[in-house]
Parts: sequence; C-alpha cells; structure tokens
Amino acid sequence: MKKWVLIGLAGMVAGVIGWGGFNTALEATNSMAFCISCHEMRDTVYVEYQQSPHFQNPSGVRATCPDCHVPRDWSHKLIRKIQASGELFHWAAGSIDTAEKFEAKRHTLARREWERMRANDSRECRNCHSFEAMAFHKQSIRASRAMRDAAKDGKTCIDCHKAVAHKMPDVTATHRRLLADLKAEAAIIRPSPGDHVVALDNLPLRPSPESEAEGELAAGHLVRVLTVEGDFARIEITGWQREGTTALLYARQGKRITLASLSETALPRRQILGSVEDAESGQVWTETRLLAWVPMGAFLRETAPLWDYAERMAKDNCTLCHAQKPAAGYGADDWIGHINSMKRLTPLTEAEAGLLLTYLQGRAKDGAR
Repeated sequence: MKKWVLIGLAGMVAGVIGWGGFNTALEATNSMAFCISCHEMRDTVYVEYQQSPHFQNPSGVRATCPDCHVPRDWSHKLIRKIQASGELFHWAAGSIDTAEKFEAKRHTLARREWERMRANDSRECRNCHSFEAMAFHKQSIRASRAMRDAAKDGKTCIDCHKAVAHKMPDVTATHRRLLADLKAEAAIIRPSPGDHVVALDNLPLRPSPESEAEGELAAGHLVRVLTVEGDFARIEITGWQREGTTALLYARQGKRITLASLSETALPRRQILGSVEDAESGQVWTETRLLAWVPMGAFLRETAPLWDYAERMAKDNCTLCHAQKPAAGYGADDWIGHINSMKRLTPLTEAEAGLLLTYLQGRAKDGAR
C-alpha cells in the first residue's frame, strides 16, 4: 500500500513539474525576445514593426508580436504553437535565412497570416479594438465612414488593415511569374490552320500582315486559325455587336464581354451572320464574323493555364480590401462596374485588369462557361 502511495505522490510531483515546465516553455516562446531571437525576424519584420504605431504611439500602448500573432486563450494558443513547429523546421532548413529568400517568400507568408486572421475574425486585433468602443465622431470623415461601413457589413480588421505593422509584400509577384512562364511557352507555339487557340495578350488586328492595325483582339478568347504566313496568323473572330455600339465585338449575345474593339475602317469587312432581339433589354444584337491577321507568339493551345493565372491574380488582388467574391456571385455585366471601381485600389495594369474581367465574366452567374 505504501509503495502505491509513493508512486502516486511521485506521479503527482512529476505531473506538477512537467506541467510547470511546459507552461514555462509556452510562456517563454510567447515573448518579444523569443520572436526576434533569430536574425530572420530581427533584421526584417522587427525593423519594420519599429516604425509602426503598434510599436510607438502618442498613447504609449505597445502591441508586441504575440499580441497580434498568438491567441490569448489556452486552447487556440496551443494549436498555434503546434502550427509554429513547422516554422521551426523551416528556420532549421534555412528557408528564409537571407534577405533575398525572405523577400521571395514574403507574400506567401503574409497571405497565410492574412487568411488565418480572416478565418478567426481578426480575433487578436479585437483584443484591443472594437467597433463598440470607437468614438466615430473623433475620427476623420473618411475613417469614420469606412469603420461604420465595416461594422455594418460584417467586415473583419485584416480586410482593410494589411501591412499595418510590416512592409506590404508585392502581391503581383506570384501571378506575374506565372505570366512570364506562359509568355515563354507562347513564344514557341506555332499553331496550324484549323487550330483553336487563346490569346495571352491583347493583339492588334490587321487586314493584312503589312497593314496598320484597325482593331484589337482581347486576351482570353478562343479564335480559329485559318492561315499561317511567316510571323502572322490569319484568324476568324465570331462575336456579337450591340445595337448602337459597332466599335465593340462581344463574346456572347446579350452580355458585354468584350471580344474585340474595331475601328471604322474594319467595319466594312464584317460579315453579318444574323440578328436577334434580346428578350431582356429589347436591343438588337447582330452576330458578326471578321477575318484578321495577328502576330504570332502570344497564343496558347489551352485555356486552363491562362485561367489558373487569372485565378491567382484574383486571389492576390481581390483580397486586399475584402474576402474574395465568387465569380458566380454577380452577373457578367455587373462585373464591369465592380472591376472599374476596384482596380484603382490594386497594382494591376489595364491589361491585367482586362483579363481578370474576362475571367470573372466567363464564370458569372449568367455567363458561366
């Protein structure tokens, strides 16, 4: 009996010591000193953090690394610590042990943290900030409007406040690398007559290889190759023109999905295939066929790689201010207004925004393909 009592007491002592040691280790790894104990963090994000209001501000309140990146409640904290074991592996493997390696992965690392914070409704931010405690009347008009709208629409802090304590990553880096790879592939593709190919870039349309351009084919649309001559291909474009808008050719009847833009000189070369009255708008839409020459070197044989690139572009740019909206959440024509109003808030070029619009319109609730 005495033996079992001693064993029980020893077990209790071991449990207390073990739990105390575990809790001590947990707290030790939950400090600013631990977070910047390696040069990967100390020489990069910590330097950026020191320039932010979270480090120094008029009220003298400082938010440290664990305040923003580690949950306070025990269960979520433990889960986060377990997840962080993978970060220790990459530290040991030297995945970001130089400034160059870190910059190459900055967007991936930031995106992972943004997604984590969005998933938990910016829980760590809300430990200090809340809509209920905000004095909106003391904020600037712009800030007050944004905060009130965010509260009403159920937005979360990280939707708008990315890079609040660290340098904003280049969100275009990943999808532009994909584009560079696609361009390298397209440069060596020589389609044959009868092939259906998709344009990677906006391409000038010419009545002959030597002529001046009289229009432009929009990227992202399949066309049929009729003839190949040197560095040019003659293609067939079939689309729709809306009543009163002859300068634009649309990919689908009744939907403003731009297929090509045409100058006045191109109009006489159109072949009219037929007309229909749109049931919703009452407008007359005319199906049109146009033959034109385009330069080679910017065609892909399949659309899938191009749409993978467009989806990456959407994920990287359409989440800068809010969660990504599903393409099928809006109509094809609705997406025009959304992209036109939002593209100014992104680093996208006009060509990139145009392809993104085509991608979203093609998957809209009334334009899915």
